Amino acid sequence: MQNSNLIKKIDIPVVVVPLIVVVLLCTFFFLKPDETNAIFNIIRPIFGDTLSLFYFVVNFGVFLLSFYIAFSKYGKIVLGDKNEKPAVPFWGWAAMMFCCGMGGDVLYYGYTEWVLYSQEPYINTLSDPMNYSVVYSLFFWSNFWLYLVLAVAFGFMIHVRKRERKKYSESMRPLFGKHIDGLTGKIIDIFVFVVIICCVTCSLCFTVPIMTNCLNKVFGVANSKYVTIGFMILICIVYSTSVMNGLKGIEFLSKICIYVFLVLVGCILFMGGETRYILESSFKQIGMTLEKMVFLFTDVDPSRKFTFSQDYSAFYDAYWITWAITVPYFISVISKGRTIKETILGGYLFAIPGSVLSFLIIPNFAIAKQTKGVFDFIGLYNSTGDMYSVITSTLSLLPFKEIVLIIMLLSMICFTATSLDSMSLTCSYYSYKNIKNTENPHKALRLMWAIILILLPLFITFSETSYENIQNIAVIAGFFGGVIIVLVVVSFFIDASKYLKE
Repeated sequence: MQNSNLIKKIDIPVVVVPLIVVVLLCTFFFLKPDETNAIFNIIRPIFGDTLSLFYFVVNFGVFLLSFYIAFSKYGKIVLGDKNEKPAVPFWGWAAMMFCCGMGGDVLYYGYTEWVLYSQEPYINTLSDPMNYSVVYSLFFWSNFWLYLVLAVAFGFMIHVRKRERKKYSESMRPLFGKHIDGLTGKIIDIFVFVVIICCVTCSLCFTVPIMTNCLNKVFGVANSKYVTIGFMILICIVYSTSVMNGLKGIEFLSKICIYVFLVLVGCILFMGGETRYILESSFKQIGMTLEKMVFLFTDVDPSRKFTFSQDYSAFYDAYWITWAITVPYFISVISKGRTIKETILGGYLFAIPGSVLSFLIIPNFAIAKQTKGVFDFIGLYNSTGDMYSVITSTLSLLPFKEIVLIIMLLSMICFTATSLDSMSLTCSYYSYKNIKNTENPHKALRLMWAIILILLPLFITFSETSYENIQNIAVIAGFFGGVIIVLVVVSFFIDASKYLKE
């Protein structure tokens, strides 16, 4: 009887159609990997090159809007009733915000990205290539403003307007009116589910191989796709357990994640013998990033003399836009009772520092060893083409390297799990036709999404598709995600302006 009532509450087309899309994608990736590569080679230049300016405009525009919203009349709006107290205690909220800005892929690129950038022809035309390789990483991995603007738009819809349809289409009702109740709304909601699955795919396919390499270095376990799949299943179990316990489970896992991460970066900063170099380089790079902020936002390459803007700048804008479709709903839920200004500034204060620490401490430690001739990371990558070896070799330079590798492994599991549990909970809310603000999704539904979100990464691992194809997923999804962001922001201003006049 209870299951029957649950089924009646579920928005069947919005749930089933994305599942069909996922099954078809999985089947195609698995059975036709070469054809998949050929199709992506045709589509990628359209979205990643011809239309790349769109990603730059959306990213820069939302950054400017985040400060306008926070410090204007909109910033005073409470996400809830006017005198409502915050639903989540301050430090628990801060911990979940921190983990929203982090993921296993942040650690992956913290170790490796400087190696790639230091060899880019475009970076080597700049005045200080090695420092600029860190500056670009800092900038690319601080785009949390995309989350924050959508989060306050969702929070306004849910907590202020008290709407029970927890869907992107509903957030656009001020713009589209009754059309949201028809085919237009269904198409928007179906697409969002597909984007969420693409996010999980990119994250897991980047990060899980690092875990298998750590396991190989510490315990001698051979790297294979079956070990990779085993880690994916382990992560699924961890975040499924967390999400089954709702916000309390996610809050608990987030706090553990912070402690493990701080231990990891503390080991690198204080035990690697490069503390002074790391601190001084980080100080300089933060200054360079702030000085060049507008340039970094608008660094397109109209002549296409170099491919850096399309290969990296446009890709990361698209990647963050894709993630921005998935995370804001979770932020809006945990920010109930806080003002819009608090939510936005809290995001900058607590979410971005995790990425900043990763992209200052980790690469500067490796750069110090590279410049002093202790270890040639660039030569290692050029000779092997294996980024995962760069990561494990970096950690191997630390005292008690086996212990540090285990801490790294735990960090990857925790960060990946905290990202996925928030997405699984979001999908569960999103599956309902209507759900009251005081109601939690059924545990069976949470478990179902926890399992579903692991399927496409598993199939991609079996099919052994390329790193470039994983990037292609993010770039294509990011374009349509950018359109959704624009529509949500316009709708928010329409609705919030009406609210302030009431």
